[in-house]
Parts: sequence; structure tokens; C-alpha cells
Amino acid sequence: MTSGDTNAKTVALLSKNNYFGMDKDQITIVQQGQGVPALNDNDAHIAHIALDPDDPYDIQMKPHGHGDIHALLHSHGVAKSWLETGIKWTVFFQDTNGLAFNTLALSLGVSSKLGLVMNSITCPRKAKQAIGAIVKLKKGNQERTINVEYNQLDPLLRATGYDDGDVNDDTGFSPFPGNINQLLFNLEAYVEVLERTKGVMPEFVNPKYKDAEKTIFKKPTRLECMMQDFPTVLEGSMAEKVGFTSLASELCFSPVKNATSDGVALQTKGTHPGVAATGEADQSNAICTILRSLGCSVQEGVKVEFSGIKFGSGPDCVLKPSFAACASEFQKKFPNPSAIKISGRSSLVLSGDGLVIESLNLDGALVVECEEGASGVIRDLSVKNKGWKKVVDGASNDEVIQMRGYNMSKIQTENILFKKDGSIVGNYPVKGWGSSPATDFSKPASGEESEGNTFCGDGCSVM
Repeated sequence: MTSGDTNAKTVALLSKNNYFGMDKDQITIVQQGQGVPALNDNDAHIAHIALDPDDPYDIQMKPHGHGDIHALLHSHGVAKSWLETGIKWTVFFQDTNGLAFNTLALSLGVSSKLGLVMNSITCPRKAKQAIGAIVKLKKGNQERTINVEYNQLDPLLRATGYDDGDVNDDTGFSPFPGNINQLLFNLEAYVEVLERTKGVMPEFVNPKYKDAEKTIFKKPTRLECMMQDFPTVLEGSMAEKVGFTSLASELCFSPVKNATSDGVALQTKGTHPGVAATGEADQSNAICTILRSLGCSVQEGVKVEFSGIKFGSGPDCVLKPSFAACASEFQKKFPNPSAIKISGRSSLVLSGDGLVIESLNLDGALVVECEEGASGVIRDLSVKNKGWKKVVDGASNDEVIQMRGYNMSKIQTENILFKKDGSIVGNYPVKGWGSSPATDFSKPASGEESEGNTFCGDGCSVM
């Protein structure tokens, strides 16, 4: 779903990147309207735009909220067409959260096993943290599992017998998990509800005030709706089939939604900054966490700071979806995890469905690709080179580099490509590669200067 402000840029981004490997007809874009009139005060006076003195009747408009997605999927017939093609489940995710897909397969299993109509993905949440909470509301014989916004949770608890409001329990977290707005629906039930409701969600107003008396807005507000309020329109037995799946935040939640300056202020207060640099670092960290859980030896990197944002740097591991799409596939791709050793300064990029990593010692940068229809096994491979390094690049015009505060200097890289015709490109044995002894890449190749002794010493088990 796009808005008038984002639609053209979204289409251009998809086209520029060849739809990120998808077919063009796999992507459907639905666009919100011009928005709703903004409101200036508690009496709902409509806000005017002061930029055009010749048109005093020009009204300031604001987005209606992501709850519009349900109405748009219904009015454009998208959800119904998905159902007719045999699709059984649909997932909603926020495009600011790149970690959303790591736990999708697991969450789908939970929904299927429990027969859930709607499943909200959550993570542990600190009391009063600025993130919505999943709660179970009771009224008479009715129960409803639903999201409550963080600024409404504490007063709601105090008004219903919880005198201390929203506080941490013995686990150090609030008993009410944080909603990350990744929603999983049973598509058949979802379409049935859309046919009845047309996808219309309840509206609300959530102004931010300048004064303690709550009479002056910080800025104009608007009527809005949220996609996670879908349980409010469920009836009968469907209302009972709403649940949540709680997962470690480092595996499923790292939003990129704040300007760097705002992120610095948040980090100073002990809150995750939610900026581009941490979003990218958390992507690699999630992969490393999964690899460690399998039994791979993956060292921790060092702490770095760029543009005032502090984060852990390295190892930088990118496992593309063509290599492994979820944690369960990692086990097949790393069948002997005890033979995988990756240093904290390393960079590893893997792609290709036919690629398997049996044994690897990495201290540097390695990129392994496997063409579609090809197969390849990395076995007894030891790579040691200067690798990649994050460096300040204040002169760059690249928007991505400006946002994250650094550029990746690819000083030295080992590249290996398994081709469909059975050949191998790169410094890796072509004949008998399946059973040949280890190739030592720590020695400089012909014409290449030695990089000096940068190894971590005799006591280091990671190469």
C-alpha cells in the first residue's frame, strides 16, 4: 500500500531493482486517497494551509492510517483474487522492519496448529515502552485479544483494578508483549469478514498536546485507523480465534523509522534508536544468532560509532533468500555446523538454492554464488584476507550512505561462483572439489602483496 507521496517513488524503486527478483505480475500496489482533513484543536476546527495566501480555503490533509489496507484489498478485489488462486494465508508487515521475515514460517506454523484467524507477532516489551501491547479484554462473557496503544494501556490498567498500571514483572518485561504490526491471517476467514465489513476499521483521534491541560495541539491531528484493530470487527467464533506469537526482538523487530539525530537522542535515553545503521547491523546480527543456535562458531564484532549512533559491527552476514529463506532451511545449508568458524571482522554473502556450506574457516570477506540450476558445496575452505571495512563517507550523494553514516570499503574479497555448466569461477578447485584437501587462501596469490600478520593469534580458533 502506498500513498500519493510515496507511490511514484515506490514504483521507480521496484523498476530500478528489477522487482528484487520477483515477477512484475507478482506485485500489486494499492494506493490510498488524498487523506483526511487535519484538525487544529479539541473542537475539531479544520486546519488550513498557510503556504498559499491566495487560497484561504485550502485544507491541510493527512494520511488516514494503515488501517485503510483492509478496505483497499476489498475494493480492488485483491484479497478475493488471492483466495481464488489457492492462497491460504496472507501476512501484513511494516516496510520499516526488515527482520519481519525471519520468523514468518514459524508464525505460520503457530497459526495453522492453533487454527487462528489472526495471529499478531510480538516481542518482549518494557513497561511504558512506546509500542502497542497485546492484551485480552473481557466484557461479561466476551473476550477479545487485541492491540492497545501504549499511551492508553497504563490508564486502562489503572481503571480496571491494576493499581500500579503498566509495570515490569519478574522477567524484567511487561506482561503485555509488544505488537510489531506483523499480522498473519487465514485468508478464507479474512475474505469472509471483508465481504461483510467492506474492510472498514474503527477510527480514532490521537493528538499530541503542548500543555498539561491538554488544550493545545503540538501540531494538527486527524482521524485515523489501524490495521491491527481488525479484531474489533470479528464476530462469533472468529473473535475467539485471535492470538499472538511472542519472539525475541533481535530476531523479528528492528525498525528503521527515525532520523539519525532523533536516534541519537533515543539511544542516549537507553532506547533502541531505530535508524538505518542499526537496522542494517541487526539484520546481520539476527543471521549470526541463528548460526550460533545451530552450533556454528561465530565471533562477536567490535562496537563502532557513526554519526553519533553506536552499534555492533560484524560479522556482516548476508544470506540471501535464494540460499535460505528461514531458520529451518539453515540446518540443511549448514549440515556440519561445528565445522563453521567465522571471525568477528568477517563479511559473508551467500546466494543460490543449490549451495551448501559443509566446512569453512573465514577471517575476511567471502562471496559465494550458485547459479540457478547449479549445485555447489563449500568444503574444507579457509579464507583469510583484508576483508571489508566500514568507513565514514561524508561526501557521498548516495541517500543510503547518508542515512546510515558510513560506506563499506571492500578492500579484499574472495569470490566463488558455481556455474550451471559445472564449472567454478574463483580460487577454488574445479576438479574433485567435493573431496580435495583444504585450499589455503591465507598466502598471497601470484602478484599480490602479503597483508602482514593480522591474524588473531595462536589462541584464536576462528580463521
